[in-house]
Amino acid sequence: MKLLWLLFVAIFGLCGCASMTKEECLEANATSWEGIGRIDGSDGWDPERRLEMHREACQEVRILPDRTSYMRGWHIGVVEYCTPDRAYSVGLSGSSGNSGVCPPAIRGFFDDNVELGLRVYNLRNQISSLESEIDSYEDRLRDPKLDGETRHDLHAKIRHRDEEISHLHMLLNEAQSMPIIRY
Repeated sequence: MKLLWLLFVAIFGLCGCASMTKEECLEANATSWEGIGRIDGSDGWDPERRLEMHREACQEVRILPDRTSYMRGWHIGVVEYCTPDRAYSVGLSGSSGNSGVCPPAIRGFFDDNVELGLRVYNLRNQISSLESEIDSYEDRLRDPKLDGETRHDLHAKIRHRDEEISHLHMLLNEAQSMPIIRY
């Protein structure tokens, strides 16, 4: 049951809503703030900011987070967050992450791996945008009333976008083949 509750808190924390519901505050007080700290740490939250969010969310039911337990869990969770693989996946999601929570000795590695993931993310988005542009040109080409010059221009635009996509695919393959930086 406790594991299911912690999983719920983790998923709920990703939605960007209030940090906790009244029920979650009561449950956390009855179980452990350490588990919440671990989840927050593994999500890269700044502990002071997140604790304040929890304080605000739980004040209505007069629950105060146990800072000591929370921080013990947060220190465990942040170790999971500051890994090379996690940094890369943070970048792949389009986020720049929060390297400030990582130990100073590995912040640079974290940022470098986020940057690798962001490069792949951005290239994929550029390709997707160009493909959407091509789709809109192809939709316009279906208009039987389109004059020859406009039709010719649309075909030229499609060819040009196809060339751009080919180039971006080459860059994407190159970016995806870059190894994650290990320390």
